[in-house]
Parts: sequence; C-alpha cells; structure tokens
Amino acid sequence: MQQPHEQQQTETPSRASRLPVNPRRHKVAPEQRKRVATACNVRRIKCSGEKPCRQCRSSSRDCVYPTVIEKVAVARNELEDLRRRCEAAERVLQIKVPDAAERRQLLQQELDNTTSSRAGSSSSFTPPQQHQQPVPQPQPQPQHAQSWRPDPSGSDAEASPANDGRMLSDPDGNARFLGETSGATFLDCLKEFMSTVFPLAYNRPWLSPTPNNGSTFLASLGRYQTYDSRPVYEDTNVDPLVLPSRRDMSVMLNDLRFFIQDGSGTFPCGGIYWWGDLGSVPVDPNPGSFPAGASRQDVLDKYRHLAFYHTAFAVACQANTTAARMPDPADLSQVYFARARRLLGNPLDITSWTISDVAVLALMGFYLIEMNRRDAAYMYVSNAMHIAMMHGAHRGWLDERGKRVFWTLYILDRWLSCLMGRPPTISEDAVRLPLPCDAPSLPPAAGLRAHVELARISGHIVCNTYRVAPYDHHPAGAARHVERALQMLETWLSSLPPTLQLTVNGASTDPACCLLHMNYNQLLVLLVRPIFFVAVKKAFAERYVALERHWNIEHHSPRIRACSDAARRNLYLARWLLKLSGSRKLLQAGLHHVFNAAIILMLEELLPQHQPQPQPQAPPLSPSAESDDVAFAIGVFDEESKTGSNYARDCATVLKDLRSLIQRLRHAPPGIVPVRVGGPSSSTPGLSTPEDVTLGARSTSSTPTTTGPREYHPHHHHHHQHQHQHHLHQPHQHHQQQPPLQLQQQQQQQQQQPQQQQQQQAFAPSPGLHFQVNEGDAIYQELAMWADNTDLQLYSNNYLI
Repeated sequence: MQQPHEQQQTETPSRASRLPVNPRRHKVAPEQRKRVATACNVRRIKCSGEKPCRQCRSSSRDCVYPTVIEKVAVARNELEDLRRRCEAAERVLQIKVPDAAERRQLLQQELDNTTSSRAGSSSSFTPPQQHQQPVPQPQPQPQHAQSWRPDPSGSDAEASPANDGRMLSDPDGNARFLGETSGATFLDCLKEFMSTVFPLAYNRPWLSPTPNNGSTFLASLGRYQTYDSRPVYEDTNVDPLVLPSRRDMSVMLNDLRFFIQDGSGTFPCGGIYWWGDLGSVPVDPNPGSFPAGASRQDVLDKYRHLAFYHTAFAVACQANTTAARMPDPADLSQVYFARARRLLGNPLDITSWTISDVAVLALMGFYLIEMNRRDAAYMYVSNAMHIAMMHGAHRGWLDERGKRVFWTLYILDRWLSCLMGRPPTISEDAVRLPLPCDAPSLPPAAGLRAHVELARISGHIVCNTYRVAPYDHHPAGAARHVERALQMLETWLSSLPPTLQLTVNGASTDPACCLLHMNYNQLLVLLVRPIFFVAVKKAFAERYVALERHWNIEHHSPRIRACSDAARRNLYLARWLLKLSGSRKLLQAGLHHVFNAAIILMLEELLPQHQPQPQPQAPPLSPSAESDDVAFAIGVFDEESKTGSNYARDCATVLKDLRSLIQRLRHAPPGIVPVRVGGPSSSTPGLSTPEDVTLGARSTSSTPTTTGPREYHPHHHHHHQHQHQHHLHQPHQHHQQQPPLQLQQQQQQQQQQPQQQQQQQAFAPSPGLHFQVNEGDAIYQELAMWADNTDLQLYSNNYLI
C-alpha cells in the first residue's frame, strides 16, 4: 500500500476533480509511475500517456495532466528559522504599510511578477489544443472538431463527457456551437468512428472502386452544411408594395394551406400548424391615396401587413420548387422574402413591433428553415418569442387565433432547439397559456394540440435527457430520465384522438397526421440513438478485441430495436406522403427525418444478427445498404438536389459515402486479439447499477417495439407494424451458444486458408487485405475502449447525466 508521505509527491490544484488512488495498488517507484490524463482518470479508461493522449485527441478534449511537484526535504531547524524570518518580515511590512488593502495589493503584485517570470522560463506541460495533430490515417484527415467545454479551471470541466456538443465550421470557416441533440453533432461523432476504423475498411480487393468511396464524408470532419454565414438575398431597390396577380396569389395561398396548415379545410385533424388567415387574398396597395407630403416610410408603415403575405408567397414558392417546376426567376422566393424584410424594418427597433408581427416572424423563420439557414431561423424565432412575451402572449392575453399563433411559434422554438442542440427561448414553466381548442370559423384544433404536446416532450428530451438546459432536478440517474421520456412518448401515442391515429397499414390519408407521426418516430430515434450507436461501436470492436468480461448489449435490445423500427416507419411514411401528394415534395422536416432514418438503417448492418455469416472473401451485398429503403432515401435527395439545393446535394453525398464505408466494414474480415480487457467479471454483465438492472428488466414495457437486434431478419418487410414478444438471452445461454473466441478464430483461419491462396493468385497483396489489429496499436486501444463499456459509461457519456 502506498504510504501517505509518498502520495503527496504528485499534487494538483484540481485534485478534488480526480478519482482517488486505488488503495489496493502495489507500490510503484516514483520514476516508473505513468501519468494519466485527468479526463481518463475520472472515466476509469486506459490512457496512452501521450500529450495529448489517444482518448482526448479522438474526443477533442483538453488533455490535462496533474502538475508534478517534487518533494523537497528540509531540516527542521531550517524550517523553524524560515518561519521566524517570515513572521518578522510581516511585522516590518505592517509597520511600513499600515493600510491592509495596500499591503495585499503589494503582495499580489509581487506574486504576479514572480509567477509570470517563472512561466516565461519554463514550458507548459500540456500543449495548447490548437497544435494537436489528428491521428495518422491512410489519407489526410482534417482536424477534429472542438468539443464545447466549460472553463478548464472549473470543477466540472474534467467530468464533462466527450459528446457534449461541438464547435463545427460551415463552408466559409465560421464555427458555431451545435449541441448534443443536433444531427450535425451526431454526424461528426459518426465521422470520428469511421475515421478510426478506416484502415479496416479500405483497399478490399473484391470491391471495385466507386466514386463515393467515403473520402468526402471523412474529409468533412469538424464541418457541417449550412450557408448561414452568407447574407440572405438583399435588394435595396426591391419594391415591397408590388404584389403578384390575384390569381397567382390565390393559388400560392391555397398551396401553402395544403403544405403547412389545414389542407384548405380537407385535413381531418385541422393541421399541425396555424399561421393565420391564409384564405383571403390581399388588396393591391394604392400609394397615390396618400397626401403629397407623405414620406416613403409612412407609406410602408401603412401596408406593413403585406409582410405576412410576402413571406407566405416565399414559403409557397420554395415548397413548390421541384426539378420539373422551377420558378422564374430562380430566386423568386428570395425576392418575396426581401420584400417582407423591407416592410418590417429594423428587427431591433421595439417601437415598431406589434403582436401582429409575431406570425410574420414565425413564418419567416419557417422559410429560413426551408432554405437550410437554421441559425438565421433561430434568431427570427427567438425574436418573435420575445415580442410575444413582451405583449404577454405566454400568459394568455390572446384570443383563440393569437393563441394558435403562439403555440405554432412554440413548436418552431422547440424544433429548432432540438435541431441545434441549444436551449429553447422560453422555459416550460413560463408558459401558462391554455392549449388550442375548437372554435367557430377555425380548423379543428386536434392536430395542433397534439403537436404542442409532442413539442413539450421534445423540450423535455433536449433539456433534461440530454441536459442541454435541465429544469427537472429530481434525483434520478440517466437511465431513469431515458425511461421517463420513453413513457411520455408511449402515453402521447396511446392518447391520440381517432383523427390522428394511423390505419392498420401504418399510414393516413391526412398528410399532417403522417408528418406528426414522423416527428414522433424521430424523437424516438433521438432518444435511443446514443444506445444504438454505442451498440454499433461495441459490436464492431468485438470483432477484433476479445473480452474476458462481457457487457451484454442484449439487455438494451428492445431500445435498439425501437430505434431501427422507428427509422423504417419514417421511410415508409415518407414514401406514402410522396405518393399521396402527387407532384409535391417533402419539406425540410420530412427530409430531415428521411436522412436520419437512412443513417440508422445503414448502421444497423454492423450489429450482430442470428444468421450464418458468409466468408469474408466473398460476402453478399448488404441487405439494407442496397435495399429499397436506403436507395429511396438517396433518390429523394438526388431529386431535390436537381433544384440547386446544396443541402440535398450534401445529404445525398453523405448517404452514398456512408453506404460505401459500411459495406467495406461489413466485408472486413475479423481479427480477434484474445487478450483480457477491462476489470474483473461482473455478476450482472449488462447493467452496472441496481437502478439500471430494474430498468433493463422492464424496458420492454416502455419501448414501442420489443424485438432484439439478434432476432432481426434483414429482409423483414418495412411495412410491418406489429409487435412481437422478445426473450432476452441470458448471459450463460449466450456463452453456451457461442464457441470460445480462440476456437472461432482457428475455425475462421482454416476456412479462409484455401480461399486466401486462390486470392493471392488473382490479386496482388494489398495493405488493406492483410491489416491486423495488434495489442498496443492506437486503433486497438480505441476498439478496446468501445468494447469494454458499461451502462454507467453509456448513460453518463452519451446523455450527460
């Protein structure tokens, strides 16, 4: 056991933030002790000892090591002499400088001078993060995105997990914070995963070169697709008093009601948004009726209400833009938007804003979302929410129309909060407005009311489950927050009125109802996606790293299955919507759901399945990567990219690159290294805490679908909506069914020998074919960290609780 006086040799100012030394550890000489980064220490993971270490570099954390302070032996009489001299110096200083404040100032100046002189003569133990280099890969890799962290001097800095948001750069190089729930943040984590396993998936001789080989996807690490840094269309000569013909205005308003409101009265649920009166066509302005001395601004103020219609025309024009129906001119929607901005004037001038402008700003935010300018939409919606609060809309000082406009704004605010991973503009407790209700001359309120309740669940997931801005401070672990969110989603689904329920074939003739269920499925994907992604990484790592202690992911199989099933339902609903609406296209929310669903289905191919695995040298094509689902998703974005949409083009490229990479990963032959990773065997392989044991046993009751991934058949029809009972494999049964890892490796080598000899005659040796993972390699350490996971690390590192 290490003695107390030896433990004092390495001290750090933030020692309270580090875990204590294991009292059972054997004594190690000071010169042979290996230093561990504080972030690795608090997570109890293996540290490579580099500066920065492998784990911190892959997660873009500040790699901070404890400062080493050498122990100095001083004779007791010398120590007493130093104390007496110090006391005498303090008495003399007190006589010379009677003022206590002045004495403290002089002492602080002297300490600052001493510290700065020492810092200038010695090098820092930890290099700055800007000079960190990425891990060497077969091709050049970009620098990792920066993880957002609090001040490193704070006590919570080292306890901050890796997935706590990213500072991602747009194509112009401007960095913006995107939180944990953002799809761009998850995509960046996926790029890190693919970059790490890239050597195992590259240069397979049986795969022919393709244009989409994954290089574009990997090269975009640390970046995301947006054009928010570029100015929105601005024309100083635009005339906001010019309106289209009455026929064109009527057509555009009817189209808009179908896209984003009540379907011109045909939707049984009444729609899931309400922006205002889109049925009346505005009257052409007559500036000549003003007095001769009237200023231009007075005329614009008189027709300020036209800003709502110009914005409506912009949204309708953008929604109707397809490859076969391009507007003339191509930027027509931006012209309408510029007219609306010209009428509204300065967004910071509070003297000109009224409660009527809230609907205009909310609709402008919706248009900016359609243009993939989410940061700009975030600002417009935030401004609209503050104006609404300034007029007391959140407290109920509104009629039914104003109440519906506020709840539509609330839905947009929660939607953007989820998209960007940022706190919502208004807290849940601050809203004291009743839910929408049916009223004469207004569409039914069922759809909007259900959408508001779903938006509340979205806010709970963002703020409490992912801890973006927590307001639920009840003592509970991360697993409990996930369980509660699942129960909220299940309650919402079971309490829907008949007009919002899907038919037996899993669809509805009401497009608004279908989109509402797509939003529900996306929230389910968002909620269990961290568990799903950890299962993918663990399943892949176990192909190369053998463990003596198994963390059985099948304890989470109902939630993993729920993630993939929700993705399939969304792709089915997207197909149905396109068929239902004819020539009309999916709007931004639908495209977002399709993109995320396709990624989940492709990642599912890396999960283990109860099917005989083919030989690594000649495997069949991936069932889902080549299925109609993923091909349909890619086709949707390919078609949308024909309109000139950079967002659709980049999404299609990502899906094609990811499909190519996952095919290569599936084809990569396993190379198990039978070594021991992790601590002693646990009595409960899958769950770490008593709370998680309880949740694992009852997770089937709160998850909408209950079939484990190992029982999933890849050719299962994606229209299938029924649920089946699932029996979780017990750990001892699982080990009985599987042969020892060493025996598996020998059998695979015997089966591969004749085919490898044939391939050596047909193909030249390639580095990718003979790539092996050896203990001590950087990639091995990363795989071992993925494989040696626990539920405690799963929840704390991925949900930030």
